[in-house]
Amino acid sequence: MDGEIKQTIKVLSSQTDMNTKVGLIESCALFQDNMCEFFGNLKCDGVYLVPIRHAFWAITKNKIRFCGDACWRDIVDVATRLTKLSGVRLNLESRIEKSGVLVAECLQELCAMDSDTRKLRLISSIPEFPKDIGVSEKSCDFEFEKLDFELSENDFVKETVISANNIDFFGHTNNIEYVKLMYGTIPSNIIKNYRLKEFEIHYIKESREQDTLKIFRRDENSRYLFEIKKDDITLCKAILKFEN
Repeated sequence: MDGEIKQTIKVLSSQTDMNTKVGLIESCALFQDNMCEFFGNLKCDGVYLVPIRHAFWAITKNKIRFCGDACWRDIVDVATRLTKLSGVRLNLESRIEKSGVLVAECLQELCAMDSDTRKLRLISSIPEFPKDIGVSEKSCDFEFEKLDFELSENDFVKETVISANNIDFFGHTNNIEYVKLMYGTIPSNIIKNYRLKEFEIHYIKESREQDTLKIFRRDENSRYLFEIKKDDITLCKAILKFEN
């Protein structure tokens, strides 16, 4: 079975940032949408699996490299394919292209999670995931990094309470909401005058409605380190890089 899906879409105004371009949050959303279509096309998406298998797919790592621009009303192709498969994890590689030119590429690591116990599940425990699915050769030239930094109270930026509009179908804070919380601490003049280069985020623990989260950020020239915590528990870490 073919392990790839491709969509051609028109970039709407709601899919652009203050520069009328597909920015960080919008790119994360496009890649997540196509990831969901990938599983939906296989008829083993989380919405289908939760009632019958008590399982869903959770992103554990996400890395995006930006190569060009996609703007309002542009027609772009978004393609996602399976590039790695093990007993508990899989990797998806996605690309956004405009007229055949690469705009952004993404590497996602996912696992199957039990919707009741919130523990990892073997992929083999989900019979709807095809055993004969094709695994493509990886084409992007980057890997996930080790985000082994630790931020301190000196790096504290803001605190927020998770509300209903941050929660998704699976009962926890949607992964893009963490990106919004991080990116929302960056001054607008940086977003306006610098180009996105690379973003990587690792999801470690989940949070839920009414949880109080603390966002930490450390600025290192054109590189920003992020950490989001609930109490003293790290939920996710990320690195965002800009270039002139």
